[in-house]
Amino acid sequence: MYMPKFLYTAIFLFVLSSASLAYSLFVLKPSNYTYIFIFLVSLFLFFTGLFSTTGFFLATKTFSKEGDPRGIFRSVLKISAYTSFGIVIFFFLRGFKLVSLFNIFLSLAFYLALGYQLFVYGRKER
Repeated sequence: MYMPKFLYTAIFLFVLSSASLAYSLFVLKPSNYTYIFIFLVSLFLFFTGLFSTTGFFLATKTFSKEGDPRGIFRSVLKISAYTSFGIVIFFFLRGFKLVSLFNIFLSLAFYLALGYQLFVYGRKER
């Protein structure tokens, strides 16, 4: 099985983000806002790495996508970062006790506007 060299770096960064998530879960207590932000950033990096590596393998093996592996990985990375950001928004609202109908509506509107900018209106990839 051929694995591009850049994927080793992505897997290494995923392992580092997993370690930082484990550290923020088991060592840091959510006593102040800094620790909550550390948890949210490590959660974002963990889910982005998880979704991008598994998505890349699914795209290349299951769906038999042909082409430049870097281009496939970039498109999968963009989708996985967007999905991870949605999960982090949910945990942000829960972590800071901001769950209300108005805040959910504003967060959802921001998330959908970001998705529109990234996937529909935004600059095309090179």
